[in-house]
Amino acid sequence: MAVRITVDLFYTDMKEATVGRWLKQEGDPVALGEPIVELITDKITFELESAGAGPLRRIYFPEKSVVPVGCTLAVLAEPDEVLPDIEAENRERIAAWEAVVAQEQAPAEPAGPRLVAGIRGGTRAEGVRATPSARRLAREHGI
Repeated sequence: MAVRITVDLFYTDMKEATVGRWLKQEGDPVALGEPIVELITDKITFELESAGAGPLRRIYFPEKSVVPVGCTLAVLAEPDEVLPDIEAENRERIAAWEAVVAQEQAPAEPAGPRLVAGIRGGTRAEGVRATPSARRLAREHGI
């Protein structure tokens, strides 16, 4: 039976990992618990150990690929074994991950400052603290 090597959640806010280097190549035998790939996250770099044993049948992401949590990196299986459609599953996970990343990077709609009469007849946003030079620049740009 095929064994998937996946990017698992190793800490609570982990979203992705970068494939550092493959320690095994397609066709190489892999033992249970043997390091198979180096992964790099924003907090740690580590060698991912194999969850099973068998020949490394297929690598889905080359080195330096950024891979979201949940994607299958590689599969261990016998040469005559039929592999599931892992590429389609990975595409779905990547599309969902890209949608979340795009949403996080989208600028938030400004609520609009509440204007009140300010010092010297100008206006200022209530509760906003700024240096005199920042206030001057904001006034010049109509902010």
